[in-house]
Amino acid sequence: MAWRNRVEVSYAALRHNLVTVQQAAGGRGVIAVVKADAYGLGTQRCARIYHEAGAAAIAVAATSEADRVRAAVPAARILLLGSPLPEERPAVVASDYEVCCTTREELQEFAALARPEQPQGVHLFIDTGMGRAGCAPADAAALARMIVETPALALKGVGTHYPMAVDDAVSGEQEAVIAEVLAGLPELPEGCWVHSANSEATLMRPNSPGTVVRCGLLLTGVVPPGCPDPGLRPAMRWLSSISLVKPLPAGHAVSYNRTVILERDSLVALVPVGYADGYPFRCSGRGRVLVGGRSCSILGRVTMDYLVIDVTDCPRPPVPGDPVVLVGEDGDECITVAELADRAETIPYDVLCGLRGRCEVVGVP
Repeated sequence: MAWRNRVEVSYAALRHNLVTVQQAAGGRGVIAVVKADAYGLGTQRCARIYHEAGAAAIAVAATSEADRVRAAVPAARILLLGSPLPEERPAVVASDYEVCCTTREELQEFAALARPEQPQGVHLFIDTGMGRAGCAPADAAALARMIVETPALALKGVGTHYPMAVDDAVSGEQEAVIAEVLAGLPELPEGCWVHSANSEATLMRPNSPGTVVRCGLLLTGVVPPGCPDPGLRPAMRWLSSISLVKPLPAGHAVSYNRTVILERDSLVALVPVGYADGYPFRCSGRGRVLVGGRSCSILGRVTMDYLVIDVTDCPRPPVPGDPVVLVGEDGDECITVAELADRAETIPYDVLCGLRGRCEVVGVP
């Protein structure tokens, strides 16, 4: 069967990766992060699988994402990693989502909206070097005490974030700050989580402070650059098909702005995927795809709707309808998300979150 633009998400790989990350985290619980449509793989399908596989909680960035998780997995513990807008806070309380808080103002408003008989679950977030969300370390003890002493609030977690877990010196300094902050906090309630490790830190900082880790990228089967592979399986395969095959003579230009002039008589093929679907424009003239187990270069610029590829050296001349692998295995060849990101001079997160447009995202066993 020919597909114009199909992303296959392996349920088996997602389950395997959740268990593998639990092992890599030394048995600590895993908060499965499904923000940005679970990095392009589908919020609801991934939330269901991670919850069934034993995730401690499901984390998102926005209330709209939390609503989709709740609809798919009513029993899941849901954590909002970002700061909700003031207009969203009543719905957060009504929906019983746990929320990361940075300021006294946020805590006061959540306390006013919640009730002592159903306190709002709060994770106090501390800025230990990221420079994004989180209170100053010097303010953490007072804010934690405020949460513990406010009947309408429940301290469910204390968290921070690594900006550069692959750098031992930077991370070591940050962990010293975390340790000092934790030592100065009031006694934490029973069951209160401590979490600092993201995907990078789970692999690079196995002794990082925390009773749980927060992972998203690892669960997709993508290992962050510079990190060891704990045995993950790629959960995503991106497929298309050839829509047209034609010969072009030496000296002919290919695609916009004539960035490529053919040096030989060539057989080229069109693949109906472009930057409107999330294929990186920066792979123009430097990316590759797989056809019949053979690597085929992208010729010229990636366009909105098409790639032009060189199929001259394929053992059998391709025909319209033949499959094309954009990410995944084909025979002895493989293109990973990390490779595609590297060729596009970006990061794997950007490639995964960029899937859009006409991508048909489907689950497979």
